[in-house]
Amino acid sequence: MTETSEIGPLARRRRGVAPGAFLIWITLAAVGGAVVWAIYGDGVRSILKLPPASAHWAITQTNQNQPTATNLNELVGLVKDLQASQQRTADDVRTTLQLLTSEQAATQAATKTVFDAMAALQAKVDALQRPMVPATKNPTPVAARKPPAAARPSPEATEPGQPELEPPGAPAKLVPR
Repeated sequence: MTETSEIGPLARRRRGVAPGAFLIWITLAAVGGAVVWAIYGDGVRSILKLPPASAHWAITQTNQNQPTATNLNELVGLVKDLQASQQRTADDVRTTLQLLTSEQAATQAATKTVFDAMAALQAKVDALQRPMVPATKNPTPVAARKPPAAARPSPEATEPGQPELEPPGAPAKLVPR
């Protein structure tokens, strides 16, 4: 059993990427990207509608704390425009406020007119619903009733020129003249 097998060891150890080789590949990729950007960067910026690189990296030699005369003139012009815009807005608000107050006064006057008309109609309705009161203060006395006759005469006994008498019953209706 001393024979050696030709197969070799069963498990080989895997080797990872060496850190030095990884850094070399990263450096090469960065340098290649910079070269490609230098060649094609302006075309990519124009396609993406980005400002040119010179506008981004430009540094002026003036002091940033002190505005130049051009900046002052621009600021003065902007302030004047802002003040004019504020004045127009104030005038528009004032006009709108006057319009609203006049409309409110007209609405109140119309409401008062409708309210007065409604009160007059209500007074007329109340007057129609009240019972009628006679115009005279002393009512006409009702005639006293006569006691019924003991016997009623027969129709043959009455003379032809005299009208027939009505039997006693409901009182006669009095009509004022």
